[in-house]
Amino acid sequence: MNQPSIYRQPKQGSILVVCLWTIMILGILGLGITGLVFQEIRFSKAYSRLITSLPLAQGALKTVFYLREKDATPTYDTWDELSKEEKVSLCANNSYRYFFVDKNGSKDNPEIIDESSLINLNLASVEVLARLPGMDEDLAEAIITSNLRPFSTINEVLLVEGITKEIFLQFKDLVTVYGLGKVNINTVSKPVLVALGLDAEVADLLIRFRRENKITPLDTEPITDPPVTPTYGISNLGGLLNDLRKYDDLGLRQEQDLLMLLPVFEVKSEYSRFNVITTPGGQEGMHYSIIIHPPTKKVLSWTEY
Repeated sequence: MNQPSIYRQPKQGSILVVCLWTIMILGILGLGITGLVFQEIRFSKAYSRLITSLPLAQGALKTVFYLREKDATPTYDTWDELSKEEKVSLCANNSYRYFFVDKNGSKDNPEIIDESSLINLNLASVEVLARLPGMDEDLAEAIITSNLRPFSTINEVLLVEGITKEIFLQFKDLVTVYGLGKVNINTVSKPVLVALGLDAEVADLLIRFRRENKITPLDTEPITDPPVTPTYGISNLGGLLNDLRKYDDLGLRQEQDLLMLLPVFEVKSEYSRFNVITTPGGQEGMHYSIIIHPPTKKVLSWTEY
């Protein structure tokens, strides 16, 4: 005679629940591991892109330093000179392209990225800062009296009370923290000229004049082979006022404003910013924005993206 078991028979439903929980846990672990693997792959690709791009960017930096050192017109820098770009092809399908022109601007009206054509936040007066887009005298005074001054980067001005992101975006492309406070008259933009104190009419006249004024090489300039390509701009400030009088009519007030600003102008870009696009192994690599001081061959800022 069979005796009833004192042990409870396992139910099939309980086993099924355990199996489902096990499958779910393993699935979660699998998804987590898969995510980690993909993240590792992305990191590896990004790291490889950085490692292979860096030597190309360093090569572009050396090239730019060499070109600035061997400048055929060392006494002045014009828009034409700084608007040139070059692609350098190397072995193993590696190459880099460097340029001084802002590629984000329109094709018909590109802008020079010239650090020497901007207003120095650390040296500008209240009056100049107040004339920048989005600014007023109170905000300009706040910048001048800020404990953060001198600023190391232009982004630090966002820490000044009253300077919002919206205001900063209106003038950020017109300012710098490098240089001695002078601006290259050959590359300075109209908004900067207006902020410095010129009226819009004279600013337009100055920009039009430098675009149409052909520079005649001086006898003291070095002879190059091939000869220097004729360029347009302003090679010296000595006779600028007389040249402008011949070029167009100037009012007395306009002449006075120009005379007052002549000490602020220069014709040479002592500080330069250029972009580099690297192509390691035939694929687009890192992009770089580099600010340099060619006379001392110093790198002042190095940004990669």
